Amino acid sequence: MSDTTLHELCKGFGALLSRSKTPQFAEEAARVNDRGNLPLHAACSFQASQDVVDALLKAYPQGASLPNGVGNLPLHQAAMWQAPPDTVELLLVHYPEGASARNQYGSLPLHMAASNQASSEVVKLLVDAYPDALHLQNDDGMTPLDLALADEGVSEQVLALLEGRPPPPEMSRRQKAEKFMERSDALERKLLTVRGSGGRQGRDFKDGVAAVRRLADCYPQALYSAGIDPNELEISLSNAMVDGGAMSSSRRGGSSGDAARKQQEAIENAILEAVKKRSKSNANQGGMDQDRDDFGVRDRVEDLISSIVGLEHIKCQIRGLRRTTEICDLRESLLPDHGNGIRGLSAALVGATLSDLGGRPRAPHMIFFGNPGTGKTAVARLLAKVYHELGILRKPKFLEVERMDLIAADQRGTIAKTREVLEEAKGGILFIDEAYTLGMTSKRSRAENAGIDAMTEIMRSIDTDEAGRDSPLVIMAGFPTEMNLFLARHEELRRRFDVTFEFPDYTCQELAEIFVDLVHAKGFYLDETVRVDYIAKLLQKQTDPTWRSERNGRVSEMLLAGARTEVRKRIRSSQFEEQEVDPQLILRQDIETAMEYDLK
Repeated sequence: MSDTTLHELCKGFGALLSRSKTPQFAEEAARVNDRGNLPLHAACSFQASQDVVDALLKAYPQGASLPNGVGNLPLHQAAMWQAPPDTVELLLVHYPEGASARNQYGSLPLHMAASNQASSEVVKLLVDAYPDALHLQNDDGMTPLDLALADEGVSEQVLALLEGRPPPPEMSRRQKAEKFMERSDALERKLLTVRGSGGRQGRDFKDGVAAVRRLADCYPQALYSAGIDPNELEISLSNAMVDGGAMSSSRRGGSSGDAARKQQEAIENAILEAVKKRSKSNANQGGMDQDRDDFGVRDRVEDLISSIVGLEHIKCQIRGLRRTTEICDLRESLLPDHGNGIRGLSAALVGATLSDLGGRPRAPHMIFFGNPGTGKTAVARLLAKVYHELGILRKPKFLEVERMDLIAADQRGTIAKTREVLEEAKGGILFIDEAYTLGMTSKRSRAENAGIDAMTEIMRSIDTDEAGRDSPLVIMAGFPTEMNLFLARHEELRRRFDVTFEFPDYTCQELAEIFVDLVHAKGFYLDETVRVDYIAKLLQKQTDPTWRSERNGRVSEMLLAGARTEVRKRIRSSQFEEQEVDPQLILRQDIETAMEYDLK
């Protein structure tokens, strides 16, 4: 059974209290939908007030003790969706045993509250109702404190309650201002440090250009992974050096620094032009591929790569690895092991070109830097599919872990857990999120070097499987500052990761594109007047860069959630006004309203 009228009313509460006076209300309050939710579950999921929950409990008192399809009581739902404290208190009064009930994932209501930024009042109610919950783990081995520590937005009051100590007093406005000033001063000092390093840029640039030219001479195929045609680059660089020299000699009275800067700009433009020419070539090839698609031939790898919004440097790396793989496949087809001729071709014609190439390449272990929501996990999950399609990975396995999945209470347990994770990810990708936490010490663990033990096992797996090629491809991810500090302290680990990708913050244009992709993926469609450029301008106007950088791709998810709420409101209104509403259509005013009220 899908949601009933009462389920929908429980999400808005506007007419529910009036409906509670009708004769059929008691029978409606006992109905469950196809997910096993009572109207009481729905009300608790939408932050219902105490009087709404009280009306539902009076109509169906047993509802407080009934789980839904995933084992959640109404108390679980209230804790997860930040219901008001008086609502949580009322549920505990009707069914105090609910504080000790676990869902199918082994989570207590306190676990749900700790991992979803519940208020300190709600956390205190749950702790008082079932104090033992502070020390109990869910099926993932996480206590409520572990879950709270994984959330950057957790308050000091909640942490104190979960650690069993008195909560600190609320900070005054002056104290909050001083804390923000400390953060501002730290950022200013970092900016001055970066600015002071500018004197080395000229020398570094010349060294970089020289390195690129040597790379083009020795390993031209490597430049393809950056989207550059080596031949075009050499021609452009040669012209830039001539033009830059002529420009500097024609400047009368100009300083040598100005001349050097002009030449540097000319060389930079030359490299950009080489990239543009290569990109244009790829675009033309893409048009040909589209023509082939019209006849039923599709490029699965290119389809997956194209689904990534932005991040062109990562796309180029994947395409470069693909070309190298195809060259190696060509070598195997032209140079068979038995060496009895090459399908009618002279060995001398292809031997010099292909004989020195090794076997099929293995994708390098990688490090992902980026702020929250920049797509690190999504790209890593997509890489598992792409590399499997290319035959680089044996299976499209993607396993995401964090510190708690690798660390145990002692050294032996840590080694066993890490080996178990490596075995499970075998043949696929092992994604270690917030990898810098492996360098932190834990007050809860008796092993001081637990993180080092886990890192040692990961390095051993990387070192001992160069021949078998069945160990997982390891990707370590985290925030830029923390990861840089972590890797600087663990040079042995850093040396084993050949490629580092930085995930920049999304622009408003890219966030708008992600929003449109999410709309289509969820089965919705946009009104004809809504365009990507329009959404991007709204985001630019309604949000500030700092707020966006703290959320990135989650901004698009929040915007979609707000727009869907507006669609539900239209549907509810249409039931009373007898109007037809397309439940899958998102209008311009839906986006504008969501932008105004949900993106805060």
